[in-house]
Amino acid sequence: MRICLFLWVCLWSAGIAPAYAQSSITAAADFPAFFYPGDQPKLQFILHNTSAEEKTGNLQLELFDAVKKQPVDGWFYNQLANQYFTLAPGERYAVRFPVTIPNLFIGRVAWQLTVRVDTLRQILQGAVEVLAANEAERIDADHVVAAKMWRVVLSHLTAKGKTQQKEITPFATQPVGQSIVMRVLLSLGKTHDSCRLELPFAAGLQPTGRVSLVGKGKSTIRHRLSVSDTAIVTIFYGLTPGSYQLDYYFKARYPGQFLLPASRMFFSKVWPRQMRTTSSTIEVD
Repeated sequence: MRICLFLWVCLWSAGIAPAYAQSSITAAADFPAFFYPGDQPKLQFILHNTSAEEKTGNLQLELFDAVKKQPVDGWFYNQLANQYFTLAPGERYAVRFPVTIPNLFIGRVAWQLTVRVDTLRQILQGAVEVLAANEAERIDADHVVAAKMWRVVLSHLTAKGKTQQKEITPFATQPVGQSIVMRVLLSLGKTHDSCRLELPFAAGLQPTGRVSLVGKGKSTIRHRLSVSDTAIVTIFYGLTPGSYQLDYYFKARYPGQFLLPASRMFFSKVWPRQMRTTSSTIEVD
């Protein structure tokens, strides 16, 4: 999932005609369109000095509850809301505002960035959604559906034709641009006509479209894949007893610490009808 809000809005200053609409500093927001409660994103804005002169300015980020129209900067720990910058001619620079999404907040958050350079003021506005993570208690269905499922998150490196994959520990930080593999391991003790795997991903990750589905002793797996802004859903048909390794590839796209919600497998003709993995977090910087 990738969203880059490139918003050019309202440029004005006292006594300057609207025709003066070309600012020497342009700004673009570069962060996800959604978060989960508890996420600690670094809201990033890309500044670009398009002039032939060095420019110094000030940034102010404000956050609002989009429904109640009330400021939430204190609640979201927006402690670096005011920052200064100096850009050389032609320079691009990423400015980050670390915030924390409250555990009890669900809904829409509006943001406003004010960029002041010389006598000009540029305003950017947008909004993000804070989604419920649906972290219900895990169902242990081993004895009922004769199945087991667990998830491993790996960093993926390819160098000189060799592939290296290493499990990501809870306190490891992944650099922006790092290839990430979300591996789901599935063991089935009976045939299932159809089942659905829901794989929500962290707000800081972006699907690359690459998927590797492997079953022991089988060359193909019948499936249908769909991707939304927040999850990958795979529907499998005619899975026979055996072990399966399902690798979904992502890129670490946005800086911050993000929730990686539980993956869920739904079975159509058994009870209980779903299994879940545990949730975890991933940090990108």
